[in-house]
Amino acid sequence: MEATTINYKISVLNPNTHYANVELEISDFASKTLEFKMPVWTPGSYMVREFEKNVDRVTASNEKGAIEISKTDKSTWKISDTKGSKKIVISYPIYCFEASVRTSYIDSEHAFFLLTSCLMYSEGMTANGGSITLDYPKTWQKISTTLSLSKPNVYNYANYDELVDSPIEIGNHTEISFTVQGVPHKAALVGLNNCPIEKFTTDITKICETMSAIVGKHPCKEYLFVIHHLEEGGGGLEHANSCVVQIPRFNYTKPDKYISFLGLLAHEYFHLWNVKRIRPIALNPFDYSKENYTNLLWVAEGITSYYDELALYRAGFWTKTQYLDVLAGGFNSTQNRIGAKVQCLHEASFDAWIKEYRPTENSINSNISYYTKGAIIAAILDMEIVSATNGSKHLDDLMQYLYNEFYIKQNRGFTDKEFYESINVVAGKPIDMNEWVLNTNNESTFNKWNAVLDKIGLSLENKPNTSVTYTGINLELKGEKQLVKSVDANSPAIQAGLQAGDELISINNLRVKLNFEELIKTQFQLYDSKSTFEIIYSRAGIVYKTIISATLSPKVNYSIKELKPNELLEKFLRK
Repeated sequence: MEATTINYKISVLNPNTHYANVELEISDFASKTLEFKMPVWTPGSYMVREFEKNVDRVTASNEKGAIEISKTDKSTWKISDTKGSKKIVISYPIYCFEASVRTSYIDSEHAFFLLTSCLMYSEGMTANGGSITLDYPKTWQKISTTLSLSKPNVYNYANYDELVDSPIEIGNHTEISFTVQGVPHKAALVGLNNCPIEKFTTDITKICETMSAIVGKHPCKEYLFVIHHLEEGGGGLEHANSCVVQIPRFNYTKPDKYISFLGLLAHEYFHLWNVKRIRPIALNPFDYSKENYTNLLWVAEGITSYYDELALYRAGFWTKTQYLDVLAGGFNSTQNRIGAKVQCLHEASFDAWIKEYRPTENSINSNISYYTKGAIIAAILDMEIVSATNGSKHLDDLMQYLYNEFYIKQNRGFTDKEFYESINVVAGKPIDMNEWVLNTNNESTFNKWNAVLDKIGLSLENKPNTSVTYTGINLELKGEKQLVKSVDANSPAIQAGLQAGDELISINNLRVKLNFEELIKTQFQLYDSKSTFEIIYSRAGIVYKTIISATLSPKVNYSIKELKPNELLEKFLRK
């Protein structure tokens, strides 16, 4: 019997409806029963998103006509009797109208397909290959994807993982081309924008060359950036041979925003090594039907976040002083996050599915970001390796070792134990990471950080801003209302009885508009730090009064200083 093939077809007949019709044709199968599943999540975005919610009625047919198919759970459809069919076609419409990097989107201008969000797979047949055919309005002239073209509008794939890891952009976008390490690269610029093509091509090439130099080997035959330009928004999602990013359409002429965008491109690009190939063992082969747990998302995202900032220095977009200021900001963010005293890095990674992507008003008090703290611990690890080897090796060497040992030699991911053992191999001596990944922040964290920075000639200094007042209230503006978004644990706001959702009306009979912090500061300066202030607020439509005592800010304000010339610092920065 011939190998089972699975051929897909995506048809966009009327873009204004935001619907695509999907057909899945399966042939040369032996089973009497078949199951089809819609993924509930997409790799790189660790939250169950229930993509099946956008699927309308599913039908099935064989050579003779319609056959019965029934839904057995939220994301599974089953054919109990294939009736001796040699070929079965599954068909369903799917609604695509969420403009994000992790969902599919169709409107009158273009179609973007994040294929985990719209293509079912046949249970037990994800290793099988086939083709995907695209049918779309004739007014759309371009398709951007890294899938292999076999004939016009028809692409081949080797297995389901490869297929759904290859996003597709269809429309009339602009493409730019450049080469890195002999590998052809393209960027699809989608939507109205003010991108200076020549400058951007130079800059993105420089970013890619800088990131490529970390591991030194490029695994792709080609690479694609899909860049969506929006009125507002941002974010990115990595794929094995491409990435998708979002940027506000006119940010190219805003220097700080533009540099930040280059950092995002660096981040998503480096993922083609770190997480797509250098990866925790839980992350591929994927189980698309449920959560895939690992303690090492801090490696996948934290180390990548560390490198995307270091890259801006290495590539010449930041000075050394600017980079050290950004690094100090990461230490600040980590230490000032109350949740860093509650949740460790392994827990943050494991619980990403229920916490990182589902923040609540209490998240600041209960959890940390494995992106932010992970980047700081990656910097600490880099310093430790540089110090242990007297500057002969650094974090780049660890990434190269993991790439060669596990991806090239063994074609698999690594366990927690193997990752930490690999650090010791590269460093040439044991480096205890438990302090950084299993423990929460505490009173001694600052001194422990400084002990590591001192090894390469740096010092973390705390200069509290004595002019900053503190209430523990974090605000958000909704319409013309200043609402309490969240409240810091053990803060004056907690003592005053304020909670998330309260609308602030006045302080000491002065109307609160966009000036709450200014009012607090002014009142604080008029009186002394022991004075109390009356706040009028509304909760669920009822007006209340309370007394709050603002204090000097307890938050740290770190800066990084060079103690003295140290060649290990230059080895650490390695520009």
